[in-house]
Amino acid sequence: WFFFLIVLIVALIYLAIDAVMGGPLYLYHTDNNNDGDSSNNNSPIIEHLVPLKKNGAKNYNDAALYPDFLYEPISSPDLVTPHAVQPARVVEFYAPWCPHCKHFAPQYKKLAAEIQTNHPEIKFYAVSCVAHHDLCKAQKVSSYPTMKYFRKGSYNFTIGLKKNANSILKELGYDADNGGDKGSSSGSNPHNKQDKEIARVIPFQRHDVHDAWSDAALSFEFALKNNIYMENGPLSAAKSDALREWLALLSKSLPAQMKRTHILVDALLNYFDEATRGQTYMNQLVRRHVKEMPSWSWQTCTYGENDMGYTCGLWQLFHVMSVGVVEYNRHNIDAPIATGHASETLRNYIDHFFQCDVCRMNFLSQYDSCAFDGCHRLSERPSLSEQEWREFPLWLWETHNDVNVRLLGERLEQNKLDKPNQWESQQARWPNLFTCPNCWREDHSWDESDVFDHLHSLYWSGDPSYIKIQSNDIGSAVVGGASSRGIGLRWKISGIIFVVVAVLMWLSSSKNGRRDSGKRKK
Repeated sequence: WFFFLIVLIVALIYLAIDAVMGGPLYLYHTDNNNDGDSSNNNSPIIEHLVPLKKNGAKNYNDAALYPDFLYEPISSPDLVTPHAVQPARVVEFYAPWCPHCKHFAPQYKKLAAEIQTNHPEIKFYAVSCVAHHDLCKAQKVSSYPTMKYFRKGSYNFTIGLKKNANSILKELGYDADNGGDKGSSSGSNPHNKQDKEIARVIPFQRHDVHDAWSDAALSFEFALKNNIYMENGPLSAAKSDALREWLALLSKSLPAQMKRTHILVDALLNYFDEATRGQTYMNQLVRRHVKEMPSWSWQTCTYGENDMGYTCGLWQLFHVMSVGVVEYNRHNIDAPIATGHASETLRNYIDHFFQCDVCRMNFLSQYDSCAFDGCHRLSERPSLSEQEWREFPLWLWETHNDVNVRLLGERLEQNKLDKPNQWESQQARWPNLFTCPNCWREDHSWDESDVFDHLHSLYWSGDPSYIKIQSNDIGSAVVGGASSRGIGLRWKISGIIFVVVAVLMWLSSSKNGRRDSGKRKK
């Protein structure tokens, strides 16, 4: 029985470690581990990994924060062998949650392989700003992806997203005409081959209000840790104002069940000067009020790719907030939130704190150009009309659907498939006919009244049988962000192991008891 007890303890430890580990940190390193070895896959991209600490704190910091492809090594009089001259190199700074970074990754691999056919000395690096947040801040990376180009032996760089081999070679000081550029659309590259059939339209995952709240809370906290401070030092006045307005809006519009998020929002507003002094102060303030997040594990619309969970959870937060504005106004008729103020607050938050460059610019372009009649539907003046309040969540829903259609087209183009037809574009919008049949009219137009009811049930009220979060559940992992479905599975496995071990121990004890009884009879 002692052996079985040891097995149980080891299994529980393994499951606990698995729960603490978050989602993937890297796009190019397939094992997604932290072993410090970036050469264990066949990709032409060298992923800068978090090294092991086995060589001491100084060597660890040097390797993690001052890689030699970005920083010139410090010379020493005692140095016998001079430092090697760095080759020409390209460095991509990215975030694994950034949709455009994921779309660009196959092209980056293809360009690297194409250029290295004639110039194997040119190196291509990738730095995850989730795994190397401090390094990216030191490099003043403010958007994703950011590309830096270094010529041979130089630590000066140029910046820009180059999408063909000729332009990259020119940035690196090569004669592009003699560079063997075969054209970035060449189909002979092995990286272009389709290993599996690509689904043209990916169906939406069904989820309940619990999942929406959970993922929204998780993305809010992830942003505090990774996306507020992109440079060392305090926030600028413009960023401070945008953050304060955003927190004030959330404090009014989030449901009471998201109590962990409310605790954080209140703490940040009450100690705002401290929170805006720097990332270290922000982290300390967060930890004083809530426990460390047990897992960065999102549940909705990740399709098994947890690194996409942040942006999905962020959309959930936006939708919960937008429906919450209507709810707040219903109960605060004397001082309602103007829909124009709420949308402008959202716009400024995205402008300052959403680092996916292409995603941010697309949203700002849509908003600033009054897409979906936003300038008329959203008013800066407070209104007493619920119909006007509803325009805000409906406008946001339309904007989100436009993003879905655009991403569908980009995904099909990336995989060299035909453009989406009208039916496929319609299927990329949500809710679909099966999820909300009343939302669609016979002419395939929307019934906005039913759409709002659907948004309200999905992000605010929900089916009562699905609401698992209690308003007094301060420390719950559900409210904290790790959905009970993700962590619950691990503990179900633990329970099964426990039962099996208990049965085996009982059988062993019964057998020994019968043996002892037989001995007494003799």
